Amino acid sequence: MKRKVQAVIYKREDGKRKFLILHRKLHWTGWEHLKETMKQGESYEDTIRRGMKEEIGVTKITIEKGEKVNIPMNKNEEIIYAYLVEIGAKEEIDITKEKEHDEYRWVEKEEALKLLTYENAKVLLNKLSDAKETK
Repeated sequence: MKRKVQAVIYKREDGKRKFLILHRKLHWTGWEHLKETMKQGESYEDTIRRGMKEEIGVTKITIEKGEKVNIPMNKNEEIIYAYLVEIGAKEEIDITKEKEHDEYRWVEKEEALKLLTYENAKVLLNKLSDAKETK
């Protein structure tokens, strides 16, 4: 079973939080949060840091909140941990080095909830982001 870690990523722009959503094109098509498969002996945090570097080209991050989750994806994969991650407003996203995504958007929470393909991604966005609304 492949174990994955997921990140709900946001930045602050004009006093508002904008969330990063990625348009997946490999194996299925739709909008999602960044997720990464764990490697043997790797911690949850190391997995998400590696995934952010590999998939969106960002290394300067602040991990704000994490929690264990159990989100089955299919018979061979499950998301076992999720983080709320902030990146700096000036960080550049680069998805050209990976083959899973063909587009990304920075959107406010309400739009993300409309665009995210799977219900569990919406639940995760609400759960992780609500704890930081008053920041």
